[in-house]
Parts: sequence; structure tokens; C-alpha cells
Amino acid sequence: MSEEDYWAEFPDTLLTADVAKIIRTGVGAVRARLHAGTIPGYHLGGSWIMFKPEIRAWLASASNQPQPPSRPVDLLATYPDELSHHDLAQLLRKSKQTVYTYLERGVIPGAFVGGRWVVHKWQVRDRLTRASNQAAATDTE
Repeated sequence: MSEEDYWAEFPDTLLTADVAKIIRTGVGAVRARLHAGTIPGYHLGGSWIMFKPEIRAWLASASNQPQPPSRPVDLLATYPDELSHHDLAQLLRKSKQTVYTYLERGVIPGAFVGGRWVVHKWQVRDRLTRASNQAAATDTE
């Protein structure tokens, strides 16, 4: 199996169980590493979310083999400037109801206008930055 075939088996948004399978450890160990900032992830609404491109880059950075320089990953590059609840559900790998709950509770920033939620890409990008466990690790260095 090629590297691309291996990674194609996983969705773009990874849950702790997915990462546990990838690094061949238990879910508890993944959570501990997320809390420590070892594994890059985002803590939103009480759960951890990881993105495949960032996990791939993290694993490459830990490799004992030379790797080409990596470019920063833009997780929202393929999304429109205004995100729908469907876009958010896909990005966060959450149900429609969970997305609406996140919006109502302010977990995801947005505005309720004319009977619908308006969420801009820059707002989600800012929220992900603040929810990143990597930001805390950088702040302490």
C-alpha cells in the first residue's frame, strides 16, 4: 500500500480513535498527548478535533528520515468565505445538531441574521487558532 492509499482511508477531520489507530496506541494516550500539546489538535465544545494534513506534517517532523520542508497548512483553503452549517459539519466532523449547538453556545462564532446563521471563514480560522493546543505550547516557549 502506498502512503497516499494509506492516508486516503482516513477522513480529513480526525477523531481521537482515528489518531490512536494511526500511531498505534490507545485513545487515552492520544488524549494525554493532545493535552500536553505533543499531538496538534483543537479543543472545541469539549471534544478534540485533529486534521489529517496537520497530523501528517507532525508525523513527518518526527520521522527519522529526511523530509522535504513543509508548508503551513491552511485548513480552510477549500471552503467559501461564508460557511454554511453543512460546511461546518464537514470541517468539524460533527452532526448538524452539534454544529447548531456550537453556534448557539458561541463555541463557533457567528451571527443569527434573518433566521439563519452567518459564519465567516476568518471567524472560524480565529476560533481554531484560539482552540489550538499548539498556541499554548508556543506561548510558553
